[in-house]
Amino acid sequence: MLCELAGRRASGTFAAMRRLLMALLVAIPVVVTLASGAGSPVVHALPPGFSDVAVASVARPTAVEHLPNGRTAVLEQSTGRVRLIDTNTGQLLPGFALDLAVCGSGERGLLGFAPDPDFSATGRVYVFYVASFGGSCRTRVSAFRMVGDSISPSSEQVLIQIMNRRSNHNGGDVEIGNDGFLYVSVGDDGADPRGDSGSAGANDAAQDLGVLHGKILRLDRMTGFPAAGNPYLGHPDGVDCRGNYLVLAPQGSVCREIFAHGLRNPYRFAFDPNTSATRFFINDVGQSGVDQREEVNEGAIGANYGWNTCEGPCAVPGLTNPIVSYDNTRGRFITAGAFVPDGVWPSEYDGGYLFADGGSDRIWLRRADGSVDFTTPFITGRSGIADMAFVLELGGWALYYTQVFSGQVRKITFSTSPSGPAGPLAYERLPTATRPFDSRTTAPPARIRGGHTRLIPLGPEAVGADAALVNITFASPSAATFAAVWEPRTTRPATSNLNAPALKDVANASIVPVDAQGRIILHTQATSDVIVDLAGVFVAAPGPTAAGRFQPAQTKRVVDSRQAAGPGNEHTRSGPVVNVPISSRAGVPPAGVDAVVLVVAGIGRSIPVQGWLTAYAGGTSRPPSSNLNVNGDGDVRTNLVVVPLGADGSVDVYLSDVPDLIVEVIGWFTDDTVGASGSGRFQLINPTREVDSRNNIGFGPLEHLELQPFNPASAPDGAAAVAQNLTFAPTGGWGFVGALAEPSAPLITNLNGSRAGQTRAALAITPLSGSGSETFRAESPITFRPHHFLVDIFGYFE
Repeated sequence: MLCELAGRRASGTFAAMRRLLMALLVAIPVVVTLASGAGSPVVHALPPGFSDVAVASVARPTAVEHLPNGRTAVLEQSTGRVRLIDTNTGQLLPGFALDLAVCGSGERGLLGFAPDPDFSATGRVYVFYVASFGGSCRTRVSAFRMVGDSISPSSEQVLIQIMNRRSNHNGGDVEIGNDGFLYVSVGDDGADPRGDSGSAGANDAAQDLGVLHGKILRLDRMTGFPAAGNPYLGHPDGVDCRGNYLVLAPQGSVCREIFAHGLRNPYRFAFDPNTSATRFFINDVGQSGVDQREEVNEGAIGANYGWNTCEGPCAVPGLTNPIVSYDNTRGRFITAGAFVPDGVWPSEYDGGYLFADGGSDRIWLRRADGSVDFTTPFITGRSGIADMAFVLELGGWALYYTQVFSGQVRKITFSTSPSGPAGPLAYERLPTATRPFDSRTTAPPARIRGGHTRLIPLGPEAVGADAALVNITFASPSAATFAAVWEPRTTRPATSNLNAPALKDVANASIVPVDAQGRIILHTQATSDVIVDLAGVFVAAPGPTAAGRFQPAQTKRVVDSRQAAGPGNEHTRSGPVVNVPISSRAGVPPAGVDAVVLVVAGIGRSIPVQGWLTAYAGGTSRPPSSNLNVNGDGDVRTNLVVVPLGADGSVDVYLSDVPDLIVEVIGWFTDDTVGASGSGRFQLINPTREVDSRNNIGFGPLEHLELQPFNPASAPDGAAAVAQNLTFAPTGGWGFVGALAEPSAPLITNLNGSRAGQTRAALAITPLSGSGSETFRAESPITFRPHHFLVDIFGYFE
C-alpha cells in the first residue's frame, strides 16, 4: 500500500516511471507541502490542549500496537523485526523482540500485529508478514508466544498462508473482534493471482470468491480454520483456502475463510473498543484517476464493497457503500485508522474515528454522527503515516502513529488535569442498589478486553452527582489483573481499585468521582467480565446539612455466624438469609440513621466453590446486586458495605454458597431528621498512594502482630475519617489487617489473606484519632513472611 505514494499501479511506460519514482521515494523521506505557494512544509496546528511529540526512531515502522503488559510493539517493515517501547518510560528498548525472514520489497514485509484477548495469561500474539522462502514469497499470518520482552520464533503456529505474486496490494492488518475471532485484511495482489483478468482496475480478484485476495477473512484464532458463522461456511462449493499459497482453489470454488469481499487494498482496519459489539471500520485504498476514491467501510458479514466494479458510493444493487469516501483532491491513499476511546479526549471526540492519508499527510476525524470536516484536518504535515493506535500510558491514553519513510514513532496526547476537590459532599443512598453495567448481559455479551478502558454510565441516579459509591466485580478474569477507575477526561490516577487472581470472582467497593453525566472510566489489565453495582452518590453540600454526613461508630464486631447467636452476637438465620440487628448496637442510634457503614466478611466453603453475598435493608426485597464474592477452600474475603436499615433497624444478608459471615460496624450516614452541621461531609481528593511498603514509602512490610501508626497526609488536621483502598501486594501468608482509630480500639478485619502470594484490595472508611492518625494492626502467624501493603487515599470526612 505504501507504494501508493508514487501513484497507483498503471501499465506500460508510465508504470515504469512510477516504479522509478517509488525507488527514489523509498530512499528519501517525503514531506508534502499542503499550504499554497512555496516555503517550508506546514504542520497544521493541533486543536487546543493537544501536543505531538516524537517517541522513537526505527527502520520503516509500519505498525504500532498497544500491549497490556506495559509495552508497545512497533514493526519494522523491511527488516522483519518487532521492536518494543516501554510505555511507562517512553523509551525504545534495545534489540528486538522478534526477527523474521521477510520479503521486504515494495509494500511487502512485516505488516500487522495483534495481542490475543487472553494475552496476559498466554502471551499469544498474531503477526501478519510476507515470508521469504528461498527467494519466493508468501503472505502468512502466524501466532507466536511472547514471554517477557521476547517473542520465540520457535513458537510459531502458522494459521494461514496466501499466494503473494506481486509486491503491492498486500493488505496487512490483523485484529481480534469482540466475538473472539481473528480478522485479517488481504489486498488484491495488484494483479489477478489467477491470471485470467488483469492488473489495476482490470483485476477482478476481489470479486473472485475462490481466492483470498481483496477480502476480509475471519478465522478461529486458535486453529486458523474458518470461523463459525462465516457467510460461505456451508456453501455447496465451499473449500478451505488457507493453505493455497502455491496453487489456488479451482475456478468456481468459494473460500470458507471469507467474511467480506470487494476490497482493493484494505491496508488497515480497526475495532471499536467502546462497545461490546464486534464493530469495525476498514480503510480501503482507491485506484488512480479522476474517479479514484479512498474509502472507509463499515465491516459487515457477507458484504461486497464493490471493487473492481466501482469505488466510492455507487448505485449498484447488492454492493455496500462506504461510510466515508474522498477523492484525490483531498488525499492520495488512506492508511491508518483508530477509534477514540470514549471519555478520554474532549466530548466531541466520543464515538469518533480517526483516519489518516499517507500521501497528503493528514488525519481526519469522523464524528459519532458520521460527519467529516475535510477542510479542518485533525493534523497535517506528517508524511507517510502508516498506522496508529491508542496506547495507555501512566497518565492516560495517547495516540501513537508511525511515519514509515522518516522512521519516526510519534504520539499525540491531550492535556488533562487530576480529578480535583469538588467541595463538601453529602451521601445520598439509592432506595435499592442497582446494576448499571454487566458485561455478561450487554447486547451482545462480551468481556472487556485487557489493556482497554470502558466509559460506563452509572444511570440517572448518578447524573449531576460529584462521586459515586460503586461495587466493582471481576468475573473470571483470564489472568491475574487489577482495575483502575477514574473520572472521565481527567488524568489517570496512579492508584488501583480492585485486584483479582485468574479465573476467580472478586469484588471491591470504591468511591469514584463521576462526570456531569454520571459516568466513570474503568481500565482492566487482563480480559474479564466486569460488573458495576451502584449503592449511592455524593452530592454538593456547600453549607451545613442534615442528611448524608458520616458519623463514626464504636467500631465493633456485631456478628460472627460461626458462633451461636446470643448476647453480643445477635442474628437469626432463615435459609440463605441472615438477619442482623444493627440499630442501638455499637453506638448506632435508634433514629437519624439513613445507612450504616459495615465491614462484611464472607467465609468460603471448604471445597473449591465460589459464592457471593448481598446486604440490604432488613425485611425488604433483595436487590439485583451483590457486595462480596468468596472463593472456596475456606477463603475469607472482606468488603465495605453501605446499606440502609429496615423498618426494624436490621440488615439482611443473602448468602449464596457462602456458609458464614462476619459483620463489623464502622459508622453511619445521617438522615434528614437530625440537626444540620458541616461535620461528616465528604471531601474528594485526587487518588493518592501514600503507602507502598514494596518501596518503603510510608512504612515497610507489616510484621506479625505489628501496630503501625500512620498519619494520612491527604487528610487535614481535624478530619474525622478517611476513605482509603487497602491492598496486600502480596500477602506473606495467612493473616489480616485492621485499620483502627487508636491502637487500643477493638480489632476489626478490613483486609484478609488466606495464603502467601495473594494480591487483594478492600475499601475502608476509617475513623481517625484526635491527632488525625490511624493505626494498622497486622495479624499473622510468626512463621509467615511480612505482608507487603499499599494505601491509596480517595478522600476524607470533615
